[in-house]
Amino acid sequence: MKIGKDIADLDKFINGIEDEVVDFMDEKAREAVKLQQIEANYQNHTWNLRSSLGYVVTYDGKEKRRYISGMNYGDEAADAITKWLNEVNKSGTSIVFADGMFYATFVSSKGYDVLDTAESYLHKALNGRK
Repeated sequence: MKIGKDIADLDKFINGIEDEVVDFMDEKAREAVKLQQIEANYQNHTWNLRSSLGYVVTYDGKEKRRYISGMNYGDEAADAITKWLNEVNKSGTSIVFADGMFYATFVSSKGYDVLDTAESYLHKALNGRK
């Protein structure tokens, strides 16, 4: 006796999970950007460093969402983060969070909070820790 099974609904279920995961990751990453902009402890003379914060959400190696904060603060910041996010490795399922200004690493190396708060928040939020 052969038993036939219809698994068409399984694809719908799997695609629904993907959408929910991407939505959740996007929501938490957006919260991390806002928190980082508030918590950053450096003097913000040009607004470029804070306005070039951004991220991409990837799912199974494909970019699903992209966000760049403060696009109205100048072309230099927007161009820098856009270029960086275009070139970053997007393999797997992840959030790639970055500051696109060339001097972000320098400011961070001086002990200032450029991405630390966002990284910590995302780690806790995505791992279910309070």
